[in-house]
Amino acid sequence: MADFDFDEVFGDDYLHFYAGMLTDDRSDQEADLIVRVLGLRPGMRVLDIPCGFGRIAGRLAAFGCRVTGVDSSPAFLDVARAANGAGAAVDYRQADMREYVPEGGFDAVVNWFTSFGYFDDATDRALLARWRAALRPGGRLLIEHQNRQRVLGLILNAGGTSTYVHERGPDMLVDRTTFDSSTGRMSTARISIRGDRVRRYRFGNRTFAFTELREWLLDAGFTGVAGFGAEGEPLALESRRMVVVATA
Repeated sequence: MADFDFDEVFGDDYLHFYAGMLTDDRSDQEADLIVRVLGLRPGMRVLDIPCGFGRIAGRLAAFGCRVTGVDSSPAFLDVARAANGAGAAVDYRQADMREYVPEGGFDAVVNWFTSFGYFDDATDRALLARWRAALRPGGRLLIEHQNRQRVLGLILNAGGTSTYVHERGPDMLVDRTTFDSSTGRMSTARISIRGDRVRRYRFGNRTFAFTELREWLLDAGFTGVAGFGAEGEPLALESRRMVVVATA
């Protein structure tokens, strides 16, 4: 956490580079998966936290859900609200998810795209308990995250440091990621090159084996936990992503 600058990581560079990766087709497919694994129906209340620039929240609202989207970034929320002109409205709220206390009665809470594990273990566990309290009995929490087994295999095969390069026209984003087995955390050194501007910053997050995250969720008061891969298939060692659904 000491070297994680949230405003820098989730700033203009993120919008510039990730907008090209997070295409409409991909976002449509991900929203469809969320609807399917959570069993959502029009009229259900959904909390999307953090919601980023609204690509999932807007689609769930267009499906007919009553969606509250929470994010700490004013810039992301400006993008999300502007997109509402082309679809159903979302109740967007600016707040740090560590401080935001949602009202109860939600049918689902969605935490998408490796948005859990930013903080220390006590804070992350408190978030799970708060999201559990926000759900009606039988409601569900969805956490979409890295599949640690697969990611660790990539890092090991790369000699202990994996390098990811993304180009958008002449601009380039370079991530070099390592894993600390004593803390279970990934640490990434990022270089953003856009024209004559070069930025360097670091970020990281906690990773989980499915069994470990399941235990955290059960400790937070959930009654059942299921794991899936990126397409909703049963979770496997080689799954590209890990989709975890916990029932209140």
